[in-house]
Amino acid sequence: MRPRANLRLPARVRSTPQRRAGLDAIASATGAFTAAEIYDRARATAPKLGLATVYRTIELLRRAGSVRPLAGEGRPAYVRCRPGHHHHLVCVACGSVEETELCAAPPAAELARRYGFAADTHEVDFYGTCRRCA
Repeated sequence: MRPRANLRLPARVRSTPQRRAGLDAIASATGAFTAAEIYDRARATAPKLGLATVYRTIELLRRAGSVRPLAGEGRPAYVRCRPGHHHHLVCVACGSVEETELCAAPPAAELARRYGFAADTHEVDFYGTCRRCA
């Protein structure tokens, strides 16, 4: 289980009680989460919270690199992230998410040589069964 993250909004963004409730719900989430799940959790402490505020907060955190969308979940899901280059191991049985530095992407020089492509970034997530569920 990942330690509780101290998520912060960019300096130019106002911190309202509703937004703080959303941040706290995201910080306490383990594994993948949806905006609807965060909304439901955060409304316990901020009944006036709107779903649009949750989506905007997630987007702010995504731009800051603290949250990343997961493509293979079959539903719009997100995961908390640490800064820096890494990928995710996503368990399809229990929903746990683990970060890994292992990278299966080809080097930028190989992409340039073979395809004439200059990659800026990449995202790779692995979906399967974790050690506990195997």
